Amino acid sequence: MSRVDEPSPQAPSPEPSRRRGRLKLLLMAAICLAPVLASWATYRLMPPQGGKSYGQLLPTRPFALIGAQGWPRGKWVLAARIEPGCQTRCQQRFFAMRQIQRAQGEAAGRLTRLGWQEGVAHEEVDATHILQSAQTDVDGGGYYLVDPLGNQVLFYPDAADPKKVIQEIGRVLKTNNGIG
Repeated sequence: MSRVDEPSPQAPSPEPSRRRGRLKLLLMAAICLAPVLASWATYRLMPPQGGKSYGQLLPTRPFALIGAQGWPRGKWVLAARIEPGCQTRCQQRFFAMRQIQRAQGEAAGRLTRLGWQEGVAHEEVDATHILQSAQTDVDGGGYYLVDPLGNQVLFYPDAADPKKVIQEIGRVLKTNNGIG
């Protein structure tokens, strides 16, 4: 009399096919999990370096002169301080700003140039808007990109390469096409 639990010598053993099935299941799970684990490991072991901004990225806060009378609302603004007695340097700064604006092509209408000066002394510069302001803590020596909502975005020193500035501002305007 034979027992039910014992396999008969004539019946094939189900163990090899069960083992093969488990291996296939594990292989499919490994194939599905491999990209997820690889991306997680890459992110953890080699974190992103951040953006590739040419200008100095500024903390998001309202620009100091946003409340001044004559501020152009609803446009991207290239703003620079008009320093007293800076004839040549100011002329070069505002010339570069004009070239940056004009190089934007179709988007040039969304960008305007602004110069501000403290006090009443008026220097001759090529700016679309000129503001008279009280003493501000905004640094001169370059120009700022301000978004249509009045938040400071980027700062470029006078020594910045205009070609790189043109490319970066073009990218900003293209990316933020619905603003301004």
